[in-house]
Amino acid sequence: MQPSPIVSVIIAAFNAQRWINLSIESAQSQTLREIEIIVVDDGSTDDTAEMVMRIAKDDPRIHLIQQPNAGVGAARNAGIRSARGKFVAPLDADDLWQPEKLARQVQRMEERGEETALIYCWHQWLDEDGVALGWESPFRVEGMARSAIILRNFIGNASVPLFRSDAVHQAGLYLTRDEQGGAQGCEDWDLSIRIAERWEIGLVDDVLVGYRQTHACMSSQAPSMAQSFQMVMVRARLRNVDLPLALFRWAEGHFQSYLVSKSYGSCDYPSCIVAASRAILSDPVLILNRSLHQLTLKSLIWLATGKRRSAPRRPNSDDAKKAPARSPRSSTSLLDQIQNRRWASVLGSECLPH
Repeated sequence: MQPSPIVSVIIAAFNAQRWINLSIESAQSQTLREIEIIVVDDGSTDDTAEMVMRIAKDDPRIHLIQQPNAGVGAARNAGIRSARGKFVAPLDADDLWQPEKLARQVQRMEERGEETALIYCWHQWLDEDGVALGWESPFRVEGMARSAIILRNFIGNASVPLFRSDAVHQAGLYLTRDEQGGAQGCEDWDLSIRIAERWEIGLVDDVLVGYRQTHACMSSQAPSMAQSFQMVMVRARLRNVDLPLALFRWAEGHFQSYLVSKSYGSCDYPSCIVAASRAILSDPVLILNRSLHQLTLKSLIWLATGKRRSAPRRPNSDDAKKAPARSPRSSTSLLDQIQNRRWASVLGSECLPH
């Protein structure tokens, strides 16, 4: 038995043979060496398990758990139940970490003290070949952030947070696919909300995660994401009856707007139209969203003509050189002004801006 690790890395993997070696390598390369890497093979039908076992031969920190397919939430929970670390850090099987990610998050957690149970950082998008697609509008939220994280999932994605293990066990583990009626996609947001209801959140203000974007990734499955979101928000509303209903309407409008762009990018035009309708019904101010109108109109045209546009061309390294990483930009539209005022009011109510 190896000494107790500081961090338990939890990698849920399903048919992940294309990228699993890169994700494990990014965990192995952490400057914080006192870690364990728990890979949960969630009923893969490809060579995922065999690849993990080959890598584990040369690194005793790697442990493989195999189970019948039960979804990403159940897979992460299996890893957490066997984890020995003071902290747990999920890593999706196609994402990447910068080498200093865990060390800096642990340091920030210790600086903030026991009142803090989640440390996040910023991420950049990667395409299927690992080309960086840039980053945009990083949040700077610390402290009590219950309302803020209900309004927007500013954590970003499941590969970002570092949690205190005891807090996760007290708050409850990830929602499983069965608990979401067969859907999945927002279980990481749900866990972050439940953590924020009881503990503070801290930030390492640097880009330390590579978040891979593919047409097959879970965030591109709009119907499943929408169902998962509804489950998460119903639960959050029942636990937080003191919060205004408007907060939840704004949250749905924002999330459905996100699904509009994801659906259109995946050529799922019916889902694009459904998401746009739900966005405006939830938050009528989104009628001012020009992008929402444009993508909905394009979707209607594609459906009416019976044509489907081809998948967007993936950028190559030359594209990346021509288009440097995106950074925050000023917003001047009426819609942006309204949204910014809302965000500021939520932050002012309970959060401490960094």
